[in-house]
Amino acid sequence: MRWGIVGAGLHAEQRIVPALAKTKAERLHGVVGSSEAAATAFSQRVGSPRVYASIEALVADPGIDAVFITTPNDQHRRQTEIAAAGGKHVLVEKPMALNETDCQAMIDAARKAGVRLGVGFQARHHPVHRAIRELVAAGEIGDVVLVRGEWHSSYGPWKNWRADPKRAGSDILGAVGVHVLDLICWLAGAEVRDVSALVDRSPETGQDQTVACTLAFANGAIGTATFTRRSMWPLNSINVWGTKGTASGVGSLTSLPLSVVPAPNTSRVFAAVSVICAGVVVLV
Repeated sequence: MRWGIVGAGLHAEQRIVPALAKTKAERLHGVVGSSEAAATAFSQRVGSPRVYASIEALVADPGIDAVFITTPNDQHRRQTEIAAAGGKHVLVEKPMALNETDCQAMIDAARKAGVRLGVGFQARHHPVHRAIRELVAAGEIGDVVLVRGEWHSSYGPWKNWRADPKRAGSDILGAVGVHVLDLICWLAGAEVRDVSALVDRSPETGQDQTVACTLAFANGAIGTATFTRRSMWPLNSINVWGTKGTASGVGSLTSLPLSVVPAPNTSRVFAAVSVICAGVVVLV
């Protein structure tokens, strides 16, 4: 399949282009950026795919089969509708859009045009996550009781479009939290029927910086998720508890290789204590 990239930023250059290069049947055909100059510079750095002055020009090229949209979140709906109307399959970065109305409009546009629409939830394809999903589907861990996931990271203020709530829509939720929520829903194997959440917002930006949420699923399972931009933890994990067993992806949601995570390389060992015995002593 021949791809056109919409958005000539670092994510496309560092993640998407190398991923396409590793495949056997996919190849990068063209790119459009925030300006023709930006797209040209991008093209020169990644192997000289074609450069287009607009997304309309890219979509009009019969040499492109599908587009990957990796632009600011507020542009996803319009660009998806343009690509779908031009008969191109669409893979759009997460979050899909800023609100449910925009998401539904994107789905409707793809259905009307008869093209495929996907969202970049690549965490589903981690070998560990796929193995957990297979265990759940096969009934190996019984009925799903609890699903828990976290993604804790630490970074400073955004210096790009993510700093603008009208463009980004959210901070930590849209940056990485959606990956955790997608996995929890995918592994629970049922529709969400209720959601509750606590959000800590930055006093400087008003955007979410720490989120803790609970999801209730139609099959009786309960999911919990926490994500923050204020505290680094190098072993962000996903866990599923069932009536017959438990499956865990330890560190499978880590965003950086463990060897380069900027966290203190120290540990302390504490003696094991029986809580029950300790309680008896106190009561006596």
